[in-house]
Amino acid sequence: MDIEAIVKHFGLTEHPFISSPDPRFLYFSSQVREALAKCEFMARDRIGPIYMYGPIGSGKTSLVRRLHEKLGQDERYNVKLLISPNVKSSNAMLRLIMETFDVKTERSYGASLGNFEQFLAEQFQSGKIPVLLVDEAQNITREQLKLVHYLLNFETNTTKLLQIVLVGQEELGTKIIGYRELASRMFPIAMNAMSLEDLRDMIQFRLTVAGRRDSLFQSDEAEEAYRLLYTYTKGLPRDAIKVCFELLIDLVAAGRTHATPQQVEEIAKSQNLRI
Repeated sequence: MDIEAIVKHFGLTEHPFISSPDPRFLYFSSQVREALAKCEFMARDRIGPIYMYGPIGSGKTSLVRRLHEKLGQDERYNVKLLISPNVKSSNAMLRLIMETFDVKTERSYGASLGNFEQFLAEQFQSGKIPVLLVDEAQNITREQLKLVHYLLNFETNTTKLLQIVLVGQEELGTKIIGYRELASRMFPIAMNAMSLEDLRDMIQFRLTVAGRRDSLFQSDEAEEAYRLLYTYTKGLPRDAIKVCFELLIDLVAAGRTHATPQQVEEIAKSQNLRI
C-alpha cells in the first residue's frame, strides 16, 4: 500500500496526515492566530525580539514556516529562516547568520560584526525590515545567546534594526529565562497543547484541505473517537496526525471509509501513547 492508494480510496487530492510543516495544513487555532498576530505586529513595528517555546509536536515548526511564508510575501521584509543551526561557537553562528543574509564575513569576529551592523543600517535606510527566524533553537548555547543579545544592540534611538524570533522546545524558554539580561529584552510566546475542540477541528480542517468534507468517524461514534484521540495524544497535533495517518491505512486495508474508537485506541497504544 502506498500514499496514492490511500488518496484514491478516499477520493482525496492529497494525503491529509503527512507529518510535515506544510503551511497549507496549519490549522488556525486561537493560540496559533494569537502567536502569528503577535509575531507580525512585533516585526512590522520593530518592537522587539520574540522567543516561542513549547512541547515537541505542539505545532511550532508549522507556525514558523507559515510566518516565514507570510512575511516573505511582503516586500517590506527581508526574512530568513535558519533550521536547527548546528554550529559550536558564536563566531560560527554569526557567520551562518551573515551568509543567510548574503553579507560578507571577515576573518575577525569584530570585523564581521561591523559588516553586519553596516548591512542592518543600510536595510533601515532603504525601508527594509530584516527578520531572522531560528527554528529548533533549543540547542543554542549560552555563548550563542550572548551573540543574540549583542545583535539586539543594533538599533536607532527608536527602532530595532534586526527582528529576531527564536523557536524551540521547552528547554529554550528555560535557557532564556536563565539569562536574565536577554530575557528582559525578549517577549515570550508559550505554545501549549490543543483543546479537544481545536484538535477535532484541526483533523477536519486537514481532511477538507485534502478534498474530503465527510468526517473521519461515523457520526454516532465521533465524540468517543475524538475523546480517545485527545486523551492518548494529550492534545499534541503531531501525535494526533500520526494516529490518523495509521487510521487511513487500517481503513483502506479493511475496505472502509470511517474509523472506530476501538481503532483509535489500538493505534495509539501501538505508538506507545499512554493515557
